[in-house]
Amino acid sequence: MTEIETTLSDIKLFIESLKTEMPEVFSKDAPAQDVSGKVLYMGGLYDAVVNAEPDCTPSVKLEDGRIIITIKDENADAGQMAEDWLRAQAETILKERTAAWAKKMGVEFNSIYIKDQRTMWGSCSDKKNINYSYRIVKMPSVIMDYLIVHELAHLVHMNHAEQYWTLVAAHCPDYDKHRKWLSGNRAHIMADTKIKYSKPAAEITNEQN
Repeated sequence: MTEIETTLSDIKLFIESLKTEMPEVFSKDAPAQDVSGKVLYMGGLYDAVVNAEPDCTPSVKLEDGRIIITIKDENADAGQMAEDWLRAQAETILKERTAAWAKKMGVEFNSIYIKDQRTMWGSCSDKKNINYSYRIVKMPSVIMDYLIVHELAHLVHMNHAEQYWTLVAAHCPDYDKHRKWLSGNRAHIMADTKIKYSKPAAEITNEQN
């Protein structure tokens, strides 16, 4: 992802925070009744569309630029379903990208664990195990790659001394900008996805008649 794309992601996050704090200013942008909430994924904010189908198999998928969540029960926690989907994506994406970066850096790790960590983005143990918060998958790919490089560099230097940062800079020259991005966007990334099912206008009208 280019620096321009990362900047656009910053702007999107800022606008969404304003919509929460000043809803009267953005009232014209209110979503349709069948769209409730947003899902943050790979640096993009996607409209979440929740469909209730009693005979369906519950699912979450990215389709046509939207996150489609299909539930059986109107009371199902669509937000948690979205988070579960993000965690599944993280299992694949973070493991694949870590393996690719490890090859580039000439380092070897033991295992990768995807967890629901809220106090740190990731960690590297002396047993060469890498731990990640699945919430990293909400970030733009360039920030995600910095965090991967950050943890893999600990396979060489288990500290944050000058040699460590020199190694990080060799593979991620803009790491300082990425660290600032993480600081400024932490609340958005760590926040749980909040999505509620809203009945289509036609159903509401039929119930009232």
